[in-house]
Amino acid sequence: MSDTEHRQVTPNEDALTILRALLESPATFVSGSLLAEQLGMSRPAIHGKLEKLREQGFEVEAVRNKGYRLSKEPEVLHPDLIRYYIEQIGAPMDVLYFPVIDSTNSEAERQLSRSHQSPFAIASSCQTKGRGRLGRDWHSATADNLYLSVVFEPNIPPQALQHFTLWAGIHTCRALRAYVPKAPLKIKWPNDLHCEGRKFAGMLTEAKMDADSMRSIIFGIGLNVNSNPAKYPDALRKTATSLYAIGGAELSLNQIAATVITAIQTAYDTCILGVGTENIVDAWAPLSSLNGQLVTAVMNGQEVTGTATGIDASGALLLQLPDGRTQAIRAGDVTLKK
Repeated sequence: MSDTEHRQVTPNEDALTILRALLESPATFVSGSLLAEQLGMSRPAIHGKLEKLREQGFEVEAVRNKGYRLSKEPEVLHPDLIRYYIEQIGAPMDVLYFPVIDSTNSEAERQLSRSHQSPFAIASSCQTKGRGRLGRDWHSATADNLYLSVVFEPNIPPQALQHFTLWAGIHTCRALRAYVPKAPLKIKWPNDLHCEGRKFAGMLTEAKMDADSMRSIIFGIGLNVNSNPAKYPDALRKTATSLYAIGGAELSLNQIAATVITAIQTAYDTCILGVGTENIVDAWAPLSSLNGQLVTAVMNGQEVTGTATGIDASGALLLQLPDGRTQAIRAGDVTLKK
């Protein structure tokens, strides 16, 4: 990978101060004098900073004797905006942004090896080697989607995190429903997000273990946000969708990034701290895309077909077989029976 590909873009404190002022007064103009005073710099210097923001895709109105107003955010990820929205939610986390990366999970591993303090997140606008479950590639070449990994170092017995991926799916699905409230967003066991049979997100959890302790856990998610399914590769066009296609409107990619990071942190806290009194079986039930459907599971090379009835307390998918028996699927690939 070349140096230009693998380049982190860090937040800029001056730009963040200006953006904070503009984003917190969306309906009014913010005076240049006020910005100059806040940053301890001249009006021409403020003008220069705003020009730089315009080059990065921000649309800023300027009216003499009134000041500046932000009329549009960039349509791609921006480190200052991700940080702003994370601050707004009140769940601070260090987010490292790379315009292009091989894989956010791979970069997370590299950062861990350099002792980057966790928790932290890696976000990118484009992955050249995005990966999904079971060694599959994840199509991730378009900057209007979200490619993200969140890293924790729990150093606790692994069983405390056996439900982490399921809770991450539950909290992420619930959080995204707020952006497309009329759409039936669901989770396909164990870790895909679906809407009416089409996939819009895939999740991949990778962990490093010692003899009796989970040292690190990397949760990766590829989320189709503002992409147009009509432009997807032929192989994906009939099976994939995006939040834009589902809801009919473009969403703030940076706000979505902050929302998803917060949802994943909440899932981690649910497992580690025992936050909340919810039972995973009950939390999963209304979000499952498979309940009542005839599905085929491939487990250890064997095909099992039955009707999905939910999950058990261990997180296994329960299938009612044609002879009335119930079988628990603990790992494997599950497809709807046509």
